[in-house]
Amino acid sequence: GESCSKLMNWKGAKLIQDNVLWKPPGGKTLGYHQDAAYDDWIIPQTMMTCWISLDDTSREKGTLEYVKGSHKWGLNPPKGKFHSPYNYKNELNKFAKKKGTIEGKGILNNRISEHILSALKDAGIETIQSGFDNPRNVTGNPLAGIDPKEIIDTRPYTLELENYLTKNGEGNPEFSNLPRKWNTAVAGSHDNFLLHNDIIFHPVIKEGELGFSVWVGGILSSQLNDYAIPLNAWVKPQDICHFTGVVISSWRDDGERYKRPKGRFRFYLNKVGVENFRNHVQEKFGRLIPDPGSIFSQKPRSFFGIHPQKQLGLNYAGIHIPVGRLSAEEIQDLASISATYGSSEVRLTEDQNVIIINIPDKQIDSFKADPLLKKFPLSPKTIAAGTVSCTGNSYCSFALTNTKDQALKISKELDSEIDLPEELKIHWTGCPNSCGQAYMGAIGLTGTKARNDDGKMIEAYDISIGGEQGPNQKIGELKHKSVPTAELKNLLKKFQRDLHEKESFKKDKFLEIKAQEKEERKEK
Repeated sequence: GESCSKLMNWKGAKLIQDNVLWKPPGGKTLGYHQDAAYDDWIIPQTMMTCWISLDDTSREKGTLEYVKGSHKWGLNPPKGKFHSPYNYKNELNKFAKKKGTIEGKGILNNRISEHILSALKDAGIETIQSGFDNPRNVTGNPLAGIDPKEIIDTRPYTLELENYLTKNGEGNPEFSNLPRKWNTAVAGSHDNFLLHNDIIFHPVIKEGELGFSVWVGGILSSQLNDYAIPLNAWVKPQDICHFTGVVISSWRDDGERYKRPKGRFRFYLNKVGVENFRNHVQEKFGRLIPDPGSIFSQKPRSFFGIHPQKQLGLNYAGIHIPVGRLSAEEIQDLASISATYGSSEVRLTEDQNVIIINIPDKQIDSFKADPLLKKFPLSPKTIAAGTVSCTGNSYCSFALTNTKDQALKISKELDSEIDLPEELKIHWTGCPNSCGQAYMGAIGLTGTKARNDDGKMIEAYDISIGGEQGPNQKIGELKHKSVPTAELKNLLKKFQRDLHEKESFKKDKFLEIKAQEKEERKEK
């Protein structure tokens, strides 16, 4: 304190904060910033930061980096919103180049402040009830409002359900102590496939009126994997919240709470039976209108590439994010191109990719030429395009395998060795909890452990085959157990060839049936 006072010519100094920072191996550089900008509760904002290295610190290991003359720049508070943050690092680099020199490297700051939560809230994003035995975020159509093929814009319905389940982001005691987690989804089109959720509202027009067909009981877990089944109920749009509340509260009050692995809603549904459950819901909700039946496309749509929106002269771009992995800087870069070429809005897909919307026709050529698209392509190769991976044991304590790095490496190698004509869904999950939705993939890999010939414990995978999404949806079947990671690539190569031949036959048969139906219609 005395040294700071002398250096700053103060009468005295007060200690307002002290902390210890550890920079882990491979830790990312923290962007340039002013400490005072994050301590705006100090009035006046006159402060000094002292940094003392507890280890030998070299340029290679990562040290502090100061911008010469930056103490004369004045206070610059953090800028930007979550969905399109201001790319402060690029601008500061340019400014620093003009004003002075840069020395050393950055240091990782582990401090998470209230500013992050505040910025999320400003962007309309809540963290309340986002984990444990609560309703999770409501899923909709990533192309909502811009999709030429959409039956409905899902955003008003997902927002209404979100507010209902979380009591407008304040937390809802009615649904905050469930037997297990709960997933809600609203589909917007025939190819918006969401049947792995606990309840799904699928848009169906009945006698000229728009409503929702209700599907219930989708589950991906360590104990059971299955798609949702129809409840034979058609619900009007204004009733979806009340209907959801009746379904959840029935399970909340009578679901399994002692055997946690059996606590998910589907186990309760299987126990009481679909017809009995429907009757129970009808007693609490009122008369249920029979479901006229949902229509699904042959398979989910690929978002990759540039496509026209329903708004004339505007387009959306589907960008591939390999295994869904992004650094903070890459998120900023994506936000920057969304602001430069689109409307500062980024959409996320369930298969871990990104959509930039509202790109004018005149901006398409410039957008395609942006250097970022070399890293995140519009037209990925077929195996990388269909590869989905959970977090893996790099960050998740439940994961038994390093899914992301292994999926990335093997997909690159297979794409260089095999030329498939279209995307193949390969889902990786690091443990039986199936966050990577392994059983939905044409090929699914579930992390486990096995012993090699020397008796050493190694990473391995159980492999399921044949998962499909569409009118003939089905869960993959477990075919191989405890396959060592080193043997995966050759086995996957064989599976991919077999599946492609089978898919080609199915496609030819489908086209043959369609052609036959067309001829029959002509004859009639």
